[in-house]
Amino acid sequence: MTRAYALLIASTCALMTLGLWSGVHHVLAAGGNTDKGKAVYGTNCVACHGPQGKGDGPIGKTLKPPAADFTSAAGKQKSEAELLKIIESGQPKTSMMAWKGRLSDEQLQDVLAYVLTLRM
Repeated sequence: MTRAYALLIASTCALMTLGLWSGVHHVLAAGGNTDKGKAVYGTNCVACHGPQGKGDGPIGKTLKPPAADFTSAAGKQKSEAELLKIIESGQPKTSMMAWKGRLSDEQLQDVLAYVLTLRM
């Protein structure tokens, strides 16, 4: 077994143990449509996260804790998988609600794709 292969196996096992990787359902933003995502974002997200994703929407500024700022250093560190999980399941101890079941899987992917453009 080569060292690179052993490292790959060890890394995969570590990620699975930590629950950061599951081969179950994450088709990430590569399949999302940013134009459609912008429309979903405008309807459902802009009031809290603001038009540029800075967490400065009219409602977002009043929340405790404030709405997430996708352009911040912390926001940019979140992986696509982490963001999708937050969009789908919400964020404990915040006002971020779960959107799975309210939005289709396609809309979830679309809004994720759009949110990723706001981080640039």
